[in-house]
Amino acid sequence: MDAIEKIVEQILEKEQVEVSELKKVETARIDREYQEQEEALFLQESKLIEKNQEQTDKAFKQKSNRQQLEVKQATLNQKQGYLEQLFAESVERMNHWTEAEFQLFVEQIIIQLPVEGKAALKLGEFSKGRLSEQWLAEHSSEKLTLKLEKEVIPNDGGFIVSKDGIEYNFLFTSLVQEIKKMESFKIAELLFR
Repeated sequence: MDAIEKIVEQILEKEQVEVSELKKVETARIDREYQEQEEALFLQESKLIEKNQEQTDKAFKQKSNRQQLEVKQATLNQKQGYLEQLFAESVERMNHWTEAEFQLFVEQIIIQLPVEGKAALKLGEFSKGRLSEQWLAEHSSEKLTLKLEKEVIPNDGGFIVSKDGIEYNFLFTSLVQEIKKMESFKIAELLFR
């Protein structure tokens, strides 16, 4: 029986060595797979963090650019509002010129007009009463004679000279509008340096 027990013992020892070896191999394989999965998950997590960081940076930059654009637009709108106010106040001040200031303005214009003969002068409503037929007669030349029309242009100051269907517009809103078109940029540069 000793021989059988010895054989059984040898078989058991051999099996334990094989089981131990298999266990080592299997444990090493599991450890290796675990390590590979851990590295893959770490790499995946790193890529995900990097991607999220890029998206966050991109979203931040877009929001920052949008806010800068909104600030620039608001500033531009405010400046435009100031310019509009400046032009409106200019018209309003011209509408309130004294008779002498208005007459000086008209005199400076009529001596430069490229019109000859008889022409009509129609006043704006806000300039009514600042010129008379007598004043026009005194300031007419051999080249140009102006006749004051009784009808006025509503809601405006200044005047229009007309001859043979051609009108020379010196209404204050029109003059300021023309300056606004041609000089707004320069005026804005001077005001908002």
